[in-house]
Amino acid sequence: MRALKYLLVAAPLIIAGCASQPSLPPPEFPGIEQSDKIVIHDQRPSSESEKEIFSLLVTSSAYAIYRMPDTATKPTGPRLLAHRAYEAFPELGSQPAINVHHFVTYANLQSQLRKSSLVAGLTGPIGVAILSRQELPVGEVLTTRIDSSTFDKTAGDEEYTRAFFSAEENPEKSPVNLIYIDAEMLGQRVASRCLVPPIKDKPHLFLIEAMDMCIANHLALYSTDSAKEAAAK
Repeated sequence: MRALKYLLVAAPLIIAGCASQPSLPPPEFPGIEQSDKIVIHDQRPSSESEKEIFSLLVTSSAYAIYRMPDTATKPTGPRLLAHRAYEAFPELGSQPAINVHHFVTYANLQSQLRKSSLVAGLTGPIGVAILSRQELPVGEVLTTRIDSSTFDKTAGDEEYTRAFFSAEENPEKSPVNLIYIDAEMLGQRVASRCLVPPIKDKPHLFLIEAMDMCIANHLALYSTDSAKEAAAK
């Protein structure tokens, strides 16, 4: 039971950061102050900026799903979105405002922790330690455009289902981050869902790096000349 309790506490570190903190500091974003002129209208539900553990019960369908708080990264997701949009779209110079309807990050560690809890029950802390050193199957960052109504349909008790994935998206059932962005800028509102698995050659992926990947893919969905050029690169 002690080993299982440790796993539950350490869980948010397994994906986007790894179980042991990397020796390198998280990435910085030189010049981010240049985008301070962009006004961020944060219209998100307040819960999206707060930490949530949806269930600690192994048999629950919400087990080992977490909502990550804004304080988990510096800068926050919406602030980095504004900065990358400022870099991508010169048009924002004349319309320096972004409405952020949703920006929320989930971690889904179900498969990994269910396996770990079984090992803990059968072999104790030594078995858990061996399992935690195993390399996780890597995959590709997948971004899809979604309808904004998805957020209303999965609000409340169904929110944890936003962290689900299909067998096609994640055949190895690796721990993943699911990052949702719904933002309006330059007269367009775009919502996206981004799945981030363990990434090849990045054993210590910081959450802010996962967000940055998803933001780049999200911005490429806007129908502007700048977005089309960015998507073509």
